[in-house]
Amino acid sequence: MASPTLLSTPTSKPDVLSPIKPKPTSTPSPLPPQNLRRRHFFSLAATFPIITSSAWLVPVFSALAASDEEYVKDTTEVIDKVRSTINMDKNDPNVATAVAELRETSNTWVAKYRREKALLGRSSFRDMYSALNAVSGHYISFGPTAPIPAKRKARILEEMDTAEKALSRGR
Repeated sequence: MASPTLLSTPTSKPDVLSPIKPKPTSTPSPLPPQNLRRRHFFSLAATFPIITSSAWLVPVFSALAASDEEYVKDTTEVIDKVRSTINMDKNDPNVATAVAELRETSNTWVAKYRREKALLGRSSFRDMYSALNAVSGHYISFGPTAPIPAKRKARILEEMDTAEKALSRGR
């Protein structure tokens, strides 16, 4: 049941608020409104390259753009490094060192070729990237001395084989 104070009629009328009026300014603003200044700036910025010399219209290519031969050579080296590292015996005392070298090599390879638009569609790049991701993820999660499970190892080796075949075909 409702409270009796809520059911009673109000004894006083609520005050009606008057609308807020902006104060008139005595001097007009010397600057145009903010959005007009911004619009003017952007219109000038858009026309500036057109007005300047045609040197602005020359496309800029990546300074680190690798040749196809360099990509094939680097990828083959990484494939050999991955195969030798994941096929090492788990009791080998050099496993941790080999994994550290593999991580450095794979990070260098990924950093070098990840931004190359011409390579992103290649099947060799896709397979290599996937295999390196699986290897790195395993060693990051389980440590450098943990052996790779048989299923994961088989998948990584299969991706390495397909990447190598794609490289030999120029893909």
